[in-house]
This record gives sequence, structure tokens and C-alpha cells, in this order.
Amino acid sequence: MRLIFILAFIAFIVWAQKRGRDLTAERAASGQLRSPLYWAGNGLVLLLLALTFSIMIIHHRPAHVPNFLWIAVLGNVVALLFVRRAVEWRYPYV
Repeated sequence: MRLIFILAFIAFIVWAQKRGRDLTAERAASGQLRSPLYWAGNGLVLLLLALTFSIMIIHHRPAHVPNFLWIAVLGNVVALLFVRRAVEWRYPYV
């Protein structure tokens, strides 16, 4: 049973890597990889992950999560939605 899960996981990794390579080639051909909007979106995703992990670390301690972190997460999500819409408007079919 464990061998089946390992093989399925390896097959998924190979499939995801092949699909990721195809998507990267499409984005490079359209010029999206050089777009500041694309990189701003990626930076905002990393910031969202950092905020989420910091809230998670604070939550595991016996402490209250400050409200400014929740406001920062909400602002980041709104900014991500705007940047995502702008990227889709600039590169509609990629």
C-alpha cells in the first residue's frame, strides 16, 4: 500500500513538473515573465505566505494575534486580487 502512494506521488511530481515547464514556456513566449505586474503578484503571494505563517506561529503560543496582522492579510488579499485582474487584463489568454 505504501508503495502505491509513493509511486502515485512520484507520478504527480513528474506531471506537475511537465505542466509547469509548459506554462513557463507559454509565459516566456508572451513576455509575461518580464512583466513587473507578474513579479509584483509573486511578491504579494510570498508576503501573504509570510503573514500567514507568522499568524500561525503566534497562534500556537498562548498569545493574542494582533489586529494589524489581520488587517495586513486583508489588504494583501485585496492587492493580490487587483494585481491578478491587471495581469489577466494585460495577458488575457496565458
